[in-house]
This record gives sequence, structure tokens and C-alpha cells, in this order.
Amino acid sequence: MRTWQREKINAKLLRPIAAALVIMPATVKAIAAVVIISLVLATAWLVYAMGGIRYSWSHLIYIPVVLGGFAFGIRGGVLAGIASGLALGPLMPINTFTGEMQTFLNWIYRLIFLCINGALVGALSHLFRRYLHKLEWLRTHHEGADVLNLSGLTQALDTKIRKTPKGITLIVSVIQLNAFLDIQNTFGSSFSTRLLAQIIDRTKQIVPPRSLLALIQDDRLAIVTDDVESRQLALARIEGIFDESYIVDGVPIHVDASIGVAHFPDHAQTAEGLLQKACVAMYSANLRKSRSALYNIANDRTNKENLSLLGMLPGAIARGELSVWYQAKVALSTDDVAGSEALVRWLHPQRGLIMPGLFIPQVEETMLIDRVTRNVIATAFADAAGWRTAGYPQRVAVNISVRNLRDHGLLDAIDLNARRCGLMADDIELEITESAVMMDVDHGIRVISELRERGYRVAIDDFGVGHSSLAYLQKMRASALKIDQMFIRTLAADPNNQKIVRAILLLARSLGLETVAEGIEDPVSLSLLREWGCDYGQGYAIHRPSPEPEFRRFLESRMAPSLSSSS
Repeated sequence: MRTWQREKINAKLLRPIAAALVIMPATVKAIAAVVIISLVLATAWLVYAMGGIRYSWSHLIYIPVVLGGFAFGIRGGVLAGIASGLALGPLMPINTFTGEMQTFLNWIYRLIFLCINGALVGALSHLFRRYLHKLEWLRTHHEGADVLNLSGLTQALDTKIRKTPKGITLIVSVIQLNAFLDIQNTFGSSFSTRLLAQIIDRTKQIVPPRSLLALIQDDRLAIVTDDVESRQLALARIEGIFDESYIVDGVPIHVDASIGVAHFPDHAQTAEGLLQKACVAMYSANLRKSRSALYNIANDRTNKENLSLLGMLPGAIARGELSVWYQAKVALSTDDVAGSEALVRWLHPQRGLIMPGLFIPQVEETMLIDRVTRNVIATAFADAAGWRTAGYPQRVAVNISVRNLRDHGLLDAIDLNARRCGLMADDIELEITESAVMMDVDHGIRVISELRERGYRVAIDDFGVGHSSLAYLQKMRASALKIDQMFIRTLAADPNNQKIVRAILLLARSLGLETVAEGIEDPVSLSLLREWGCDYGQGYAIHRPSPEPEFRRFLESRMAPSLSSSS
């Protein structure tokens, strides 16, 4: 068993014991009193039976004295000392065989000494209980803020959920104090601590009496209220906490916040689940630059399944479980297969085929995306070299994420794999999303420029849903625009999308850029795009993504082998 598992089990076992020691129930106290009295009487009988006070059996009398002090404190220790002293007092002979009795000073001295020992044990027991009580309080409370912490809130919220009558809604609000770290870095930690105390004090004044208030992170509060008033009114009261500035050391400080809200039982039935949903809503509010947001499952991209897959991914890469599928790109003017897009798939030994939507969004938020992308590059380039050898020269496209743009070794990895597989730079296309470039325009433009200088083709993916300006588009030096499938899927029936697509095609033509329409799913859309002069098309109406062997058979059915390429 691992150390942390052992510690967790020990903590679970010791916690009830510690709680019982801090607050002894009446039943435990009664049992302890009976045991102590019984020990005093049993010790007195044993001492008498074994020959009197002169023998060492009399030292057993310290046991009930210590127990009395430990169980009942100073008063209990003194009372146990008096009882024990009297039990071995004037009626207990020194020697039962000779009948010699104790002097007054002898037994009164012993009684006083026992009382002193009982009092000392009681005092230590009191200090020990205070320490345990403090530890128990700190387990569920934030020491500096004097409110519940995450552990305490989870415990209290679970209790509240169990006691909530059917039909009553609990409202869980998680409040992120925006830029709180900036305030701390600017004014210091003691300043931010005083500011936080003011925020908590103001919050205590506006929440209803039976509400729960917790500081679950240094810059994050949580409030649990009953649905006793209008939900909008309850939210307005919480938002009102931040309407006015705070004055700390004479300095006015405005604190902004993002508030996420989740409801019991609508969104989750456990404390942990409710807090997680409220945090998702809080992140959503922060991204939309809104003061508050109610949990919406559409905004919840992360769940336990996703994170579990993310944890298994490094091992999957090492075991070669990631594979690359291909979707054909067709030249719309000739209907010839002009290239393909490499798409990652995960063939899990137990779960089967895992689609990228279940793990790629989370992977893109970590450095693992660099390993995944390099894996795709190596596989796709090797497959493209195989097609070329077989007489089917193909341009292969690989997707590049936001984090990949920050990978200083990416360009060298592309060069290395291209040389190893015998591919020309023009045989390779890197697809970079418009939003990825716009997150850091200057860096994105530099990366694209360097790729173009090395001869690689660059397509701006998902074009039309980002925020790039025409000035940036001209500076990007891209070779193609890939029109986002949001406009293509409903192209046949949506006149507005038709206007947008025709405008993008005209814009690309005027800038000397090729165009690719992705997400073509019906013959009408395909016909319209061909009529408007779109260069390439991609989608289920043309070819569904498939593993390399199936894609090779697709090439064989659509293309005659190129003798020049195979020789």
C-alpha cells in the first residue's frame, strides 16, 4: 500500500477518535466515571489483600488518577486524587499481617500528592483538547478569514443537501476575485489580506442567515443560499458586493469579480459536483467578460472522463496507440484528389477508437500537444512518402495548435522529418487556426513567415470565425484560406452564409490566396462552391476520414499511378 493511501486511511480512523476526545459525549463520560471508581475500589482491595500499603501494589492507584485527569480535566483529576487518597487513607494499614496503621501525615501527604498529579494531568489534558479542537477547526475553516475552507464547505454542503426538502433549490455561487494577484503583487500580501477581510465582512452582511460562506482559494469565495428569494435578486445581492470600492490603508481599491452559479438539484446532486459546475460557470463568465453566468453544459468541455484520458495519453503515445487518419482534399475544378489532411485518432486497447474531440481540447491546454503534433508529423510524412513511392504523390496537411507555435523546436522537427522521408517543402501544408494566430499576432506572423521562407505552405484554418483584420491577413503571408465549416454545412439553405462565403472567396482571390472549403456534406453545397470558383473541397460528401490503408485504396480508385513519381 502506498504511503499516501496509508496516511489517508489513518486520518479517517483517527478523526473520529480525536473528535470524541475534544467533545466527550455524556455516555462516554458516564462510562469513564464508572471505570475510574471501579479502578479505585479494585486497587484498594488489591492493596489490602496483598499485605497493605507498604507493598508496591499501592502504586496502581495512579492509574485512576491519571484517567480522571485525562477524562475530566483538572477537576476530575483532583476528585480522582481525593478518592484514591481516601481509599488508601486512614483505614488502610501499612501491614495487614501486623495490624500497623498509617500516621495522619503519611496518608494525607499521599492524598495531596495524588491530587497534585491529577491536577497536572488534567491541565495537560485540557491543553491537549484545546490543541485538538484547534486542529479540527482548522480542518474545516480558513484561519485568517474565519470562514469555512473548501473541506469545511464540502462537508457542510453535503449535510445541507441531505437535509434539503424536495422541491427546494440550493444556489451555489463561486466568486473569482479578478486581478487579486495583481493587487497582492503591487501592494503586498498584508495589504491584500486586509482587503480580503473587508470583502468577506461585506459578504457576510448581504448573505441570508442560514447561508454558507467559504474561502476555497486565496482569491475565490463560495456562497450557498436557499432558494428563499428570487434567484435574480439573490444574484444581484452578490454582485452588489463589488459595486463600491474598498478603502484599505486610505487607498481606494476597486475589485471586479466573475461569478459562476449552479443549482441543486438541477445541475448536480453532490457538494463536489455543484462546486465543479459553479467553477465551470465562473470560467465561462470570465471568458465572456460578464459579471456572472449560470452553469450551462454546453460550456463544460472538461469532465472526469476527459481528465482520465489526458492522464493516460503519455503512456498511449509511448505504446504507439495514436494513429493518423486522412481525409481527402479534392480540386473542385477537376475533381482530382490534390491532397489530404492528417487527423489524429486514439485506438485504446480497452475503450476502442477514441475520437479527438474527447481528448484533444484538453491536450491543447498542456505541453503534451507538442508530443502529439510531432507524432502526427512523423507518421503523416512517412505515409505521404509511401504514397509517392507507389505513384500517388500527395500534399499532406498537418494541424498546428496555439502551443505548437511556441515550440521552438517545431520547425526543425518539420525539416528533419521532411528530409528523412524525402518530401519537398511544397508537399507539406501546415494548418494554423485564425484564432491561434490572433492570440499573439506578431509571433504568429513571424512563425508563418519563417515557414513560408522554408518553402512550406500555410493555410489559415477555420477562417471567418476569428477576429483577424485585413491588414493582419496581408502580413501573414499564408498560401491558403480554409473557410470554416460553420458556413459550409448550411450553405445550400442559408442565403447569409452564401454571401459570406462568396465574399471570402473574392477576398482570397484578390490577395492571391487559394481557398479550401471544409465540411461539405451535400451535393448542392459542392456544386455552389465549384460554381463560385473555390479551389479545393473537403467533407463527408467527398470522402470520410479513414485509416491509411483505406485511404490508399481510395487513392488507387481515384488516381492512375504517376510513373514519374514512382520511378
